[in-house]
Amino acid sequence: NSPAIVFIDELDAIAPKREKTHGEIECRIVSQLSTLMDGLKQRSHVIVMAATNRLDSIDPALRRFGRFDREVDIGIPDAIGRLEILRIHTKNMKLADDVDLVQIGNETHGYVGADLKSL
Repeated sequence: NSPAIVFIDELDAIAPKREKTHGEIECRIVSQLSTLMDGLKQRSHVIVMAATNRLDSIDPALRRFGRFDREVDIGIPDAIGRLEILRIHTKNMKLADDVDLVQIGNETHGYVGADLKSL
């Protein structure tokens, strides 16, 4: 039904490059997903979005025009972003007096939300 938004997380896990897969199932999934997305062109109120940490491992057929043809790079958070993430994850926690979220935010370069959540 439309309107609808379909979100696929970790697209690389279900639709890897066909030349790098060893199984027939993965190849069939890529082919079927490509066919389904081509069929959605007539349904202008359906948006399909996907996320991946490994863009280079997605099958090129899925990155063609009309499929996943727009890419938005969401990089790692800066110190201010990390501080905001830390505040979100600790807002309902009783922190020790010596916990300095600003310092932690500054010392965790390269960390993403999942990394900060696990601290």
